Amino acid sequence: MARRSMLRLVPLVAVLATLVLPVGTAGAQTTYEVEVGRFLEGAPAESQRFLPWRIDVHQGDTLHFSSQSFHTATFLPVGEGPVAWFEDLATLGTSQPYALVQPDPDDGPTSYKFGLGAFFPSDQTCGAPGLPACSFAGSSVVNSGVPLDAPLDFSVQVNAGAGSSFYVVCIVHGPDMRLRVDVVASGTPASDPGDLADAVDAAVEQDTDSALALHARFSGARSSHVRPDGTRVWDAWAGVDNGHVALLAMYPQRLRIGVGDRVQWHFDSLTYEDHTVTFPIDRARAIAAGVGVPACDPDGDAGPGPDAPPDLAEPPFCSDPTQLELELHDRFVPPAGNGVFLGRDLESSGVLGANSPLGDGNYVLRFPRASTDGPFKYLCLIHPFMRGKVVVG
Repeated sequence: MARRSMLRLVPLVAVLATLVLPVGTAGAQTTYEVEVGRFLEGAPAESQRFLPWRIDVHQGDTLHFSSQSFHTATFLPVGEGPVAWFEDLATLGTSQPYALVQPDPDDGPTSYKFGLGAFFPSDQTCGAPGLPACSFAGSSVVNSGVPLDAPLDFSVQVNAGAGSSFYVVCIVHGPDMRLRVDVVASGTPASDPGDLADAVDAAVEQDTDSALALHARFSGARSSHVRPDGTRVWDAWAGVDNGHVALLAMYPQRLRIGVGDRVQWHFDSLTYEDHTVTFPIDRARAIAAGVGVPACDPDGDAGPGPDAPPDLAEPPFCSDPTQLELELHDRFVPPAGNGVFLGRDLESSGVLGANSPLGDGNYVLRFPRASTDGPFKYLCLIHPFMRGKVVVG
């Protein structure tokens, strides 16, 4: 997930204030600026890096995170590796405490919700503008939460002991998007902010060049093969990831095929972003709009009763905030349809990609009818600005 605009959410940042414990802070020494992701010029692409991606700090220094995109800054305890941590605690589609998307079994086997441990800050009393920096001592997770109604603006003071190392990750984009922080002894030089800025500029230039080349390559891609039964299968891509770059577009944006041909969308290059291919575009928009809808669940997921509409008009939405759920449309995550698009029927790949519980396999759709009333249009439910057209005739 990449941009805040993809989620039509109300501000909920104060909902869980009663559920967390405050974190103390101390006076800062040096503040290091860290940008989480950056949209690149000249292509529909984002650098999926922490910028910078490695810093040496002294105990008491502060890390200030900013982003114009859809990311978290999540501190892992000292000694926790990002891959193992995601596998054990943040696997999408599971009930693990930091999974961004979790099952919602009392609403049905294909229902999902946002995981509140990932979605909300670990402490509402620190880190945000106007509040003291949160403290990271190294023993527990400190999470910014997902930014909702404003860009990410989150500060944490490093109070882990000298000689320790830890990672900061983005829960949304998986273990490959990470920052390593080493806490050096007081007599050892920490990172120089000017040197870090130079390294960031060089990395962004490299990622921009990579994005431009990748965008040009896939924009012009026209490839197909013929099946044993004589029907033709065209290649398409729902986003493309390469290195530290994610292209946020459908490729090709407009594809012309023959009646009876198939289109095969590839998802196997994705490292950071997950996507869907969902037809037709108006039905897809309606599903995308049903993201982050608040509900109350008095008897929990194990209870027999389904979730109920919120009993309060504004946050915290539920009289008991522990009952809050942020639900996804029941057509959002799973695949839909029978693999044949007739023009109005819902056909969707479901959420596919490297981090998806459904995997990153290809999605094939057959088009037996000509698009006589205009191109067949589709979009990605996660990123509704990612759109494509198939012209059949």
